[in-house]
Amino acid sequence: MTKLSLNKVETFIKGLDQNPVLKQEFTENPKDVLIKNTAVKSVTSDIWVYRLVVCALSLVLIIITAGILINIEAVQKASQVITIIASLASAAIGALAGLLAPTPGAQEQE
Repeated sequence: MTKLSLNKVETFIKGLDQNPVLKQEFTENPKDVLIKNTAVKSVTSDIWVYRLVVCALSLVLIIITAGILINIEAVQKASQVITIIASLASAAIGALAGLLAPTPGAQEQE
């Protein structure tokens, strides 16, 4: 089921009155034209969101690794710091794995 944006539907209706080409397309194939012009675009289709998130999570992993290597003596003395660093690193690795794994339903939709 396709989600439609109410604002886009209102704009589409106004556009039908002003654009004769759109009106002709709508009379020929109303369902497809309506979905094409008013469907809510998913964040998952925006590749820049994924790139930004992957870069941010990768940066977290690099900073954690660099911090451990620079302050190895201080980190070995503080057991709480090791736990926090391990938690952050494992969360970032898990998030990256989840983002980069293929979506199970993606092949069915194509």
